[in-house]
Amino acid sequence: MNMIATKDRLTTDRMPDRDFHIRWSLEPFAATSVVDAWLDLGSEMQSFYADRIREDVSTQHRFLHCKSPAEMFEIQAGFFRKAVTDYRAHAGRMSELAERLWFPKPGADQPNT
Repeated sequence: MNMIATKDRLTTDRMPDRDFHIRWSLEPFAATSVVDAWLDLGSEMQSFYADRIREDVSTQHRFLHCKSPAEMFEIQAGFFRKAVTDYRAHAGRMSELAERLWFPKPGADQPNT
């Protein structure tokens, strides 16, 4: 129970079987694992965006040096293939990191000593 609520039940109606039960699960070190998970999410997003921008610049450079329309289409197809693969992998990594926010592992909220 945290310091905000003084009781663990809020009355939603006059009927006792319709009470809304609040459980506060933020233990002293739980916030650190949540912050770590959010920081990992942000770091992953920034790394992914930086990699995609590098790939865009590389593709533009290859476009500028291509010799024929066939080579241009080959570069474009390769770019889109890699983009789809990268975005799929990124979605998987983001879902794994988001899982840590909603379903922390037991003991994950304890400090490393």
